[in-house]
Amino acid sequence: MVGGLRKALQAAVIWGMALCVLAWLWPPALRLPQLWMVLAVSTGVNILQPAYRPFEGSRTAEDRGTAVQILWTVYLTLIAAIVELVIRRRDALPLDALTWTLLAVMAGGLVLRSWAVFLLGSWFTWNVTVQAGQQLVSHGPYRLIRHPGYTGALLTFVAGCVLLRSWVAAVLGLLALWLAFRRRIRCEERLLVAALPGYDAYRTRTGALLPRIF
Repeated sequence: MVGGLRKALQAAVIWGMALCVLAWLWPPALRLPQLWMVLAVSTGVNILQPAYRPFEGSRTAEDRGTAVQILWTVYLTLIAAIVELVIRRRDALPLDALTWTLLAVMAGGLVLRSWAVFLLGSWFTWNVTVQAGQQLVSHGPYRLIRHPGYTGALLTFVAGCVLLRSWVAAVLGLLALWLAFRRRIRCEERLLVAALPGYDAYRTRTGALLPRIF
């Protein structure tokens, strides 16, 4: 409970600063429902993940800074989306089918990430590591995707950019997040193949971020 409140406060502080800047640069942005949708879902992501400090280094040698890289890539993606929103200065965004579809994608990404974290339990860590007694998890979303938590985060934050109609930020964010997650996966799987029996065979029948079709 305490950890959840701390992470909720952390998200509130970060978004509070962002909203203050928006209020100064372009107050009409605060009337956009889409902005508050992005705020709500991204706050949920923050609460439902392990505690972190934005300026900390890697807690394990195997992590190689990938956790912090992903964190700041997410931050910069959201910042880019808000900057693009301010530059475009659209006084209103339609509450149309696209808006509700994108909100559903964001929520679906949050659910997928949370499901992945729940299934791993204490084996889910902020930095790359393998714990004593850790076993291969291959049920639920892990049956098709090796890293569904990363897939969920990718869906959430890219859809959030599109929800704000920040198209440039969406494309750049998709590329930057994909590269950050791919680097993390390489570090993680190097360790998992060596430490978990059966993981190498598991890799041959699953996709890293998307289900394997062929």
